[in-house]
Formats: sequence, C-alpha cells, structure tokens
Amino acid sequence: MPTQDIVFEIGGMRFRSGLVDETGVTNPVVFDSPSRPEEVVEHIQRTVESYSINAPEACVGIAIGGSVEKNGNVTAGAMNMVDFPLEERLSLKRPVVVMNDAKAAALAEATYNPRLACKSSFLLMTISTGIGGGVIMNGDLYEGHTGTAGEVGHLIIDSSQDFYCRLGHRGCLDALASGTALDNRLKKLWREGHWTHCEEGVGIRDLPGLLAAHDGMADRLIQETGECLGIGIMQVIRIIDPCEIIFKGYLVSTLWPYLQPHIVNVLHGYEREIPMSLCALGDKVGLVGAGIAARRLRTSLESS
Repeated sequence: MPTQDIVFEIGGMRFRSGLVDETGVTNPVVFDSPSRPEEVVEHIQRTVESYSINAPEACVGIAIGGSVEKNGNVTAGAMNMVDFPLEERLSLKRPVVVMNDAKAAALAEATYNPRLACKSSFLLMTISTGIGGGVIMNGDLYEGHTGTAGEVGHLIIDSSQDFYCRLGHRGCLDALASGTALDNRLKKLWREGHWTHCEEGVGIRDLPGLLAAHDGMADRLIQETGECLGIGIMQVIRIIDPCEIIFKGYLVSTLWPYLQPHIVNVLHGYEREIPMSLCALGDKVGLVGAGIAARRLRTSLESS
C-alpha cells in the first residue's frame, strides 16, 4: 500500500485536510477557516493526531494562503498571520513542509493535468479572499531565493486608487481585485448611490445575481476588476513569458464568464494573446500539491 501523507489547504474561507498518496486524496474534511493563528495551530495539531492512527509514517504538507518562506514562516497570510513561524509553532513529531497554496496548486496542475504536461512554463493565479500565484518554469515550481516568488497579488496596478491590501500596499492587485477588495468596493459604490437593483445593503455574495440581472453597479465593478487583472497578467507576461495562465479560487470560478472578456480586452490592447483556463483538478488541488511537497520531503530525508 502506498505511503500516505497528511495534508492541509488553509485559505481565508475554507480549511481542508485529508490523507494523500499517488492515487489521490482520501478522508477529506472541510470546514470554515479559523480566524486566529493560534486556532490554526490547534486545528492542525488535533487533525494530525487523528490521521496518524491510519498514517503513522506520514509526513505533513501544509498549503496556506499568504507569503510563505522556505523555513515555514508565514510572513503575511490568511487568519491574520504576520511573521508567524507556523512550522515551529506546530512542534509536530514528524517532518513538515509549509508552502503557499497557489504554489501547491501550480505544482499539482503541473504534475497531474495531462494538458499541461508538455508545457514548460505557466502561471497559476488564486483569486479568492486574496490573490496569490505559483510559477512553473522549466516544468517545475519556481520558488525564488526565499520561497516567496510568484506573489502576483502585490503587483502595483494603480497607486492613485485609495484602496489598500492587508500589507498596506496602495493600489496593488490584491487591494483592487481580490474577494476582500470586491466586497469593499461594492459596498462603497452602493453607499455612493450608483445605479443598482439593490435597495438595501449589498455584499460580494450578491454579485452573481446582480450580474445576471445586468445591474449597472455590478457591471462597472466587474469591468474595472477584469481590467486590473488584465494589467497584472500583462506585467507577469512581460517578465516570465508563460505558455498559459491557470485560475483557481471561489471568486474566479464563480465570476469567470463575466471577468474573462475584460481581461482579454486588456491583453488585446497590448497586442498579446495567451491561453487562459480554470484549474482542472477541482477543490482538492491544494491538498494534492501539498501531498507532492510532502513526498518530496520524504525522498529528500531518505536520501540524506
């Protein structure tokens, strides 16, 4: 029987865990993400203890939203983690690898998506509560010097905009086009009295219905968001020249038919076309990527 590893994918909205081997993910569990770093640590510790009954030799792979260094420190991430030494705080009695969730997803797509097997480079963008990225170069994950390469969410798009990301950056992609940003901007447009079907308060979960009804306020917001994403993608294209852009995350999977035309229009303005598609491996892609990282860790330890 293949050795199973214990894996986690932790984002701003969902906390996923499971056991994984070369054949896939088993015993997956999903619940709402905790709000504090200490709660994340406690959940991981309890879950590892529970899964260890069936996987006593497991390594642990953790994919988490935010900037993650190679030493397992989360310098800025979900659940209000700032310079948080997650790997150290866990104090698990087994090998652990911590990585950014978009990088884990990129690694999984590069490994198990047959359509991408022949492509040497691509960018995977996560667009959900926040925006992140994973870069595949020469067929493998590019991590950079500290492990934080691919943070496309903090590319500056329009510094004249009075919107800030959680790191305090003004006018970056995360500040303008993430789920958090869209919720804030939508509420601001509503308070300013822009034309809309909504007579009372509005939030990001109302967007799909508003767009289907051709709501003027929602249409404006999606056009601006798609244009911001297009500008950010064009910056990435100029630097790494990827074969394709892959998207994942609740926001983009829900709003893709509305966002895509505006992204494409921006790229056409630069006389550039590039294939764009949604993640093929579904909701478990982060867990699968964390499993690949855990297996690589085991191989490294066994060969040293």
